[in-house]
Amino acid sequence: MGKAVRKVSVFLLLAAVFCFAFFVNSAEAGVIMIENATGFDIYEVYISDSGTDDWEEDVLGQDILEHGDSLRLTVNGSYRQFDMRATDGDGDSVEWYKLPGDVSQIIIYADGTAEYR
Repeated sequence: MGKAVRKVSVFLLLAAVFCFAFFVNSAEAGVIMIENATGFDIYEVYISDSGTDDWEEDVLGQDILEHGDSLRLTVNGSYRQFDMRATDGDGDSVEWYKLPGDVSQIIIYADGTAEYR
């Protein structure tokens, strides 16, 4: 095997390892259960990394998170901290900032507080 072939083989092997590591890291997913204990229905829920200034897409889409119901949300990527925003049918919103990234359950209340585990 010539030097050029060995260099290309080593380069391809390193590139494959790097791509696999990137894929595994970015494919991490966490599950968060969001429980609505507000007394009213929620029409929009946004979650984004605390390090960004913009909200991501509404995770409910066309669905409604009714009072007393829970939403099982799979979050791709790994957040050290994240922010969450919930909006009711009147367009009023409550926001929570810098929630720990390892949260698995969030219960949101009408007074703007949240309990999380």
